[in-house]
Amino acid sequence: MVFVGSFLSPYFLTVYNLYSILWAVSVLGIVCLGQAVLLITANFDMSVSMVVPFTGIVTVWAQIANYGLWTSIMIGLFVATLIGLLNGFIVVFTKANAFLITFGMQTLVYAVALIFTQARTWYVTIPEFHELGRGQLFGRVHYSVIIFLGMAVLLEIILRYTRTGRYLFVLGANEDAGRRLGLSMIKLKIIVFGFCGFMAGLAGLIMTSRLGQTRAGGAVGMDFDSVIAVVLGGTSLFGGTGGALRTIIGVLILGILNNVMVLGGIPIAAQWIGKGLVFILVAGSNEHIRKLILDKYKKS
Repeated sequence: MVFVGSFLSPYFLTVYNLYSILWAVSVLGIVCLGQAVLLITANFDMSVSMVVPFTGIVTVWAQIANYGLWTSIMIGLFVATLIGLLNGFIVVFTKANAFLITFGMQTLVYAVALIFTQARTWYVTIPEFHELGRGQLFGRVHYSVIIFLGMAVLLEIILRYTRTGRYLFVLGANEDAGRRLGLSMIKLKIIVFGFCGFMAGLAGLIMTSRLGQTRAGGAVGMDFDSVIAVVLGGTSLFGGTGGALRTIIGVLILGILNNVMVLGGIPIAAQWIGKGLVFILVAGSNEHIRKLILDKYKKS
C-alpha cells in the first residue's frame, strides 16, 4: 500500500502526509484499543459507533446546561462507561452472543440520541473544549495522537506484565479453565466491557472537540472499522491472543488504505467495497489460523 501510495502521489511519503494519517486515525485508534481488549477476551462491542457521538451529545448537553468544562467531560465519560458496563452485565447474565447484544445496544443508543437531539446537530459552547481535539503539545504533536500512543503503551504494559492482563488472555483462551482456577470471570468480563465503553467515550470527546459539533450517527461504520483494524494488527477474533502495540499497526494499515484510496480518487462507494473485502479477507484468514491452532493442540 505504501508503494501504491507513493506511485499515486509524490506527496504520500512526505512527513506531513504520514503524520496526517496518524492524526486522522487517532480517534479510531482509541476506540480500537478498547475493542482489542474485548477481542482478547473473545467478545465484541458493536455499540461503539453510537457511543462515540452519544458521548459528545451528552457532553455538549452538559455545557448547554451551564456545567463547567471538566464536569461536562466527566459526565460524558461516565455515561459512555455506563453503557459499556450495561453491555457487559447483559452479556454475562443472559449468556447471549456479545455481537448481537451490543448490536442491539447500538440501535437503542442511536434512537435515544435522535430523540434527545431531535435529530439536530449540537455545537460546543465552551471554547476551551476545542483544545482537546485541536490542541498540540509544543505546537507540534496533537493531544489526540499523544493520548492514542500513550494509552497503547500503558495498555501493553498492563496486558504483558500484570496479573490482570494475564487473566484477560485466560478469559479469552479458556473461560472454563479460568473459572476452575478461581478467577472471577463474570466481574472481569463486565469490567472489560466498561473499559471499552470508556475508550469509546474518550474518542467521542476528542471527535466532538475536533469538529466543534456532534450529532446522532456521527461515527457510523466505526464499529466494523475498529474490528478490522484490531484484527489487521494480529489480534484474533476468537480470543486468547493479541496486544495494544500491534493494534497501532492495524490502525495505521487501515489509515494508509483510506489515504491511498483518497489519493487515487476512488469514489466513496468503492472505498466501502474495498474495506468490506478487507474485512472478509481478515475474517477468513482468522478462521484458518484458528483451525491450525486447534489442530496443533489436538496433535499434542
